[in-house]
Amino acid sequence: METGQSGRFEELDVLRGAAALCVVLSHYSSHCAQFFGEAAFGLSLDTIYGFYAVQLFFMISGFVIYYTLERSATWKEFAFSRVSRLYPAYWTALTLMVLLQQVVFGKPVWLGGYVVNLTMLQEFVGFGNLDNVFWSLTVELAFYVLMGLLFVTGLLPRIEAVAAIWLALAVVWSVVDQYLGFALPAALARLPILRHVPFFVAGIAFYLVVRKRSTPGRFALLLTALGVAGLIDGHSAAEAVAVAVEWRDVLGRLGVASVLFGLFTLAVTRWLHFTISPVTLWLGAISYSLYLTHRNLGYSTLFRLHEGGVAAWISFLVTLAGALLLATVLTYGVERPALRALRGWYRGRRAILF
Repeated sequence: METGQSGRFEELDVLRGAAALCVVLSHYSSHCAQFFGEAAFGLSLDTIYGFYAVQLFFMISGFVIYYTLERSATWKEFAFSRVSRLYPAYWTALTLMVLLQQVVFGKPVWLGGYVVNLTMLQEFVGFGNLDNVFWSLTVELAFYVLMGLLFVTGLLPRIEAVAAIWLALAVVWSVVDQYLGFALPAALARLPILRHVPFFVAGIAFYLVVRKRSTPGRFALLLTALGVAGLIDGHSAAEAVAVAVEWRDVLGRLGVASVLFGLFTLAVTRWLHFTISPVTLWLGAISYSLYLTHRNLGYSTLFRLHEGGVAAWISFLVTLAGALLLATVLTYGVERPALRALRGWYRGRRAILF
């Protein structure tokens, strides 16, 4: 597969940007419809669209993380690459959100929650997320740890067998917990990310097919991941509604997953090359910062504008423009400079040690 001049898989950057924008639009449009009684431009996207856009993030993560591990000399190098990528923008976004919520919107600060949220491990220690979108960061961290363990134990070359077992465990858990109604401990699904396994596995399988070679086993793994994605209700335990064994629900999830798998197929086979442009690459570049900052600050902005008598469509546009501007500033003012500085420091340190 060819890449852009930067060496990145640019079609995946386009998908990442589109997914982030879908999350933002679903949050803002549903918020306007629910609380203001009018949908901006008649647009009222259910938050389910944003949820499945996050599942697309997980597919991209499966693809990229396997690629990153193959290029990593040690587990420390992999861990540092993830920490340097995630934390500077996250710390800045979290701190900025807390300050603006207090100073501009007059909302109290939960200091203990802020401190724990700085670790990005809040769900693992029983604390809530200061912004609901942070739930996916817990999932991502768990995936990084699991993939790091495979790397350390030498099981990464056997990823296909491991992925098949992982999918099987997810199916067993889903049948017992979601379909038979035997409530299992939340940690049992959270730590091995059983709710979202099929999408991570799909990303890995796509990488193996595209970057290595296509084999019947790898295509079978992709199809199995697709089937499991239809079976599992991937919502968090707090959001999930009791699942009845209805084929209509399974077929609905299978249909959405098929769309995501189809988009990913088009991306990695370069059928989406025509979507690459300065605008779509910019959206891909700011996607992480946009995802981190858009929700709480966006909701507060929408409420403030609504209280001031501003029309919903104007509030929607102003809030969206503000979210894009803030994400751009955070990306190019914090995220990228910090990433360059930290990785430059790490390379220098390795040169001195070795």
